[in-house]
Amino acid sequence: MRCDGPLDETYYLMRLRQLLLCCLLTAFTGLLSSQAFAAVVPGVVSKSGAKLQVGALEWVAGNQDADFPTAHDAPWSWQPLAKPNLKKQRNGVWLRFSLDSASANSGRWYLSVKWPVLDAVRMRLFYPAKGEWGPLMRAGDYIPKRDQPLADHNLVFPLELRGDERAVVYMQVQAHELMALPLSIYDETGFAAEKIIDVAMISLFFGGMLVILLYNSSLFVFTRDTTYLLYVLYLLSALFYVLTITGFGQLFLWPDTPVFTRRFYALSAALCFFTPLLFASRFLKVRSYGGWPWLVTWVLMGYWAVVILVTLFAPSLGRYLMAEPVALVHCVLTMAAVINLWLRGNGSAKLFTIAWSTLLIATVVHLLALEGLLPLNALTLHGQLIGMFAEFVLLSMALAQRINQERDRRVLAQQSLLQASEALAHEREQRLQAQQQALAAQVRANEALEVRVYERTRALEDAKRGLELVNEQLTRLSVTDALTQLSNRGHFDLMIDEEIRRAQRTETPLSVLLLDIDHFKQVNDTYGHPFGDDCLRLVADTLRQYGQRAGDVVARYGGEEFVMALPGMNSHEAREQAERIRAAVAVLRPVHGEKRLELTISIGVATLQPPANCTPTQLLAATDTALYRAKHNGRNQVAVAKPDELFEPSVS
Repeated sequence: MRCDGPLDETYYLMRLRQLLLCCLLTAFTGLLSSQAFAAVVPGVVSKSGAKLQVGALEWVAGNQDADFPTAHDAPWSWQPLAKPNLKKQRNGVWLRFSLDSASANSGRWYLSVKWPVLDAVRMRLFYPAKGEWGPLMRAGDYIPKRDQPLADHNLVFPLELRGDERAVVYMQVQAHELMALPLSIYDETGFAAEKIIDVAMISLFFGGMLVILLYNSSLFVFTRDTTYLLYVLYLLSALFYVLTITGFGQLFLWPDTPVFTRRFYALSAALCFFTPLLFASRFLKVRSYGGWPWLVTWVLMGYWAVVILVTLFAPSLGRYLMAEPVALVHCVLTMAAVINLWLRGNGSAKLFTIAWSTLLIATVVHLLALEGLLPLNALTLHGQLIGMFAEFVLLSMALAQRINQERDRRVLAQQSLLQASEALAHEREQRLQAQQQALAAQVRANEALEVRVYERTRALEDAKRGLELVNEQLTRLSVTDALTQLSNRGHFDLMIDEEIRRAQRTETPLSVLLLDIDHFKQVNDTYGHPFGDDCLRLVADTLRQYGQRAGDVVARYGGEEFVMALPGMNSHEAREQAERIRAAVAVLRPVHGEKRLELTISIGVATLQPPANCTPTQLLAATDTALYRAKHNGRNQVAVAKPDELFEPSVS
């Protein structure tokens, strides 16, 4: 529903005031709840029941050249860390905290620093009872991933804790940018669960951003409107920034390039200020409004262009540009400029203001959490990402609104042209009457033609849908045995080759069962083929019940023979599964007239256990040999392929 006028302006202004009020209330609540700062204690997440007591975090600035024994013995002025944000510390800091394991057994924990843009973090464990030091571990965006103790998007250090023994963690942290220290300690189960949550959240973010990116890229391709190209550049800058601050970029895209990685945080942040200015100036047509918003836009674009160039070619000069205070001024001035354009009648500035307000509020919440004024959890730590995604959704809505406005303008222009044409036609009605009649006839002919085209199109679409259904049925029939509704031999031959490659790739076992109904020819000769077909269907239904895992393949191999591929099952598990199948078939006892028939089955089992290698023919030959032995030994039994019947190990 659209509403253009004073009521619409009042509504959006009211919504903006509500958003800003919520932001202020949130900040005020945080201030009230943190009048007296408590010492920061790294959070402990244990999913296995193990207990770990963690002492308060203490810190001291400077002492860059000191080693860990000096940090332990020297009489430094350690002080409690009151908030997980130390601002900028050019000379680095030292941190320490104690660990007391409440478990009598040794165990591994993981210390995670959820701020992966720190330059370098060095960590060692000290065991006071024995006076021993643990190994030195290093992480950070100045350290290649191959030299870090654990490949993770965060900075993660494994902690080897000895049972019922106290340990002290010493850390030296260096960073040219903001030094935030959101620390958490996990047991192995908790670490895996937290990693799944982080990956899921960032996957949702990148999935949504990719949809928006592709949509606006396609709009640029079709419309050739530079606005969409600038918006795509803004999206790419934001993705670059998110990859940098979350650590996923260093983990997957540039793991071993610390020379460049150390510049990416400042570069991506500068791009996230520069590219939205380019986009906004074009989208909001700031130049046509002139005045101070246009001047502010160009001054800020020039400043951030200089920051980008300095970051790329002379990063040591970056400290003289005062990017952090300018960034705050940038936010205030750009928001004021956009609101000014809104109040001056720029319709696109409405959603633009709301979109940027969403990002600013989320960023404020994120910064308040780092300052210790709000709880530091997954939502507040990733609050900027949430606000960024919401901003891009709203900006996409603003772009869509712009498309609607341009369409409305075209419609109005067409209506005006039509009215002028009607007036001219009225003046020349006498002379153009014949032409009007011909035009009316042409219109009727076009309408009739459109109706015929529509009917033909509908018929073609119906025929297409019918062909698609037939093709689906033919595809299903081509891989399905008509009698048993299992896979047929051709489909199995294709699948077994793929499963062997997957087993080699994942280094997991692959077992194959070849099953043959005993004395089935006598059943057909004695009771007739229709009854034999019923028996085959009974056995097929039984096999289907034991092949329902993802990846299992059950097929009719020919006549009374069946075959099953069981990925992930070793030889012992496959034999047990085969015994269960044999027992299940033995109790079927189909009825013919008044006679109940005893039906048994013989099964051969062969297992491919990587790194051994084989072809599908070799694997099936080994299975067939085992089946022959089961038949030869009296039927109604399971035989497993012997080692000398299997395949040679692969040559590395």
